[in-house]
Amino acid sequence: MSISPLTTGSGPLPQARRLSEELESLLAIGPGQPMQLRTVVEHLHFRGLPTLIVLLCVPFLFPLPLPGLSIPFGVAIALCGLRLGLGQSLWMPQFILRREVSYEVLKKIVGFAALFYRKVEKLVRPRMHFLQRWPGMINLMGLMIMMGGLLLSLPFPPIFPLTNTIPGLAVIFMALGIMERDGVCTLIGYFFALLGLCYVGLIFFLGSAGVQQLWQWVTS
Repeated sequence: MSISPLTTGSGPLPQARRLSEELESLLAIGPGQPMQLRTVVEHLHFRGLPTLIVLLCVPFLFPLPLPGLSIPFGVAIALCGLRLGLGQSLWMPQFILRREVSYEVLKKIVGFAALFYRKVEKLVRPRMHFLQRWPGMINLMGLMIMMGGLLLSLPFPPIFPLTNTIPGLAVIFMALGIMERDGVCTLIGYFFALLGLCYVGLIFFLGSAGVQQLWQWVTS
C-alpha cells in the first residue's frame, strides 16, 4: 500500500467532496460493523498522509486518554510523521493495519472529526507559505508529527488530563498547515508541540521527585 507523502501539499487534489463529507462516507462502507484501520487508509489514500494524520488524531482531542486507542493510533501517527519527514510513501506494519475500531467508536470519531473540520476550514487558508518552502521545513514538520505520535502513544493514566489533547492539537495543526499551505497553522502546531513537551516533562519530573521522596521515607 502506497500513499504519496505530500499529495495535499505539493499539487492539486483530484476533484472530490469536502474532507468532512469524505470522512462521513466511511460510515457507509460497513454500517454497524467494526472497521480495520486498513480500510480507513485505503478510503482516504488519495488525499495523502496529512489527511490520515488528522483523522487518527481525533480520538486524542478528548480530555482523558481513550483505553485501547492510544498506543496503536499513536504509533500509526508516528509512522506517518516519520515517512512524511523522510519524504517517503506510507508504510504501516500489519498489526496496525489489522487493528479494528468498533462502529460505535468510529461513528464518534468521524462525527467529531467532520464537525471539527467544518469549523476550522472556515479559518484555515493559504498564507505564510514560506514557512513550508524553506529547505527541510516539511521534513522538520514530519519529524515533529512523529514526536507528537510518540507522545500520544505513551500510556498515561487517566489521572493526568490533557496528556493526549495537547500533543494531538500540535499534530493536527501541523497536518492542517501542510494540507492547506497555512503557515499560521504550522506556527500554532509548533506552539502546542512545545507546550506538550513541557507538560510531559513536568509530569515525569514530578513523578521522579515523588518516587525519590517515597524512597527516602521508606529507608528513613
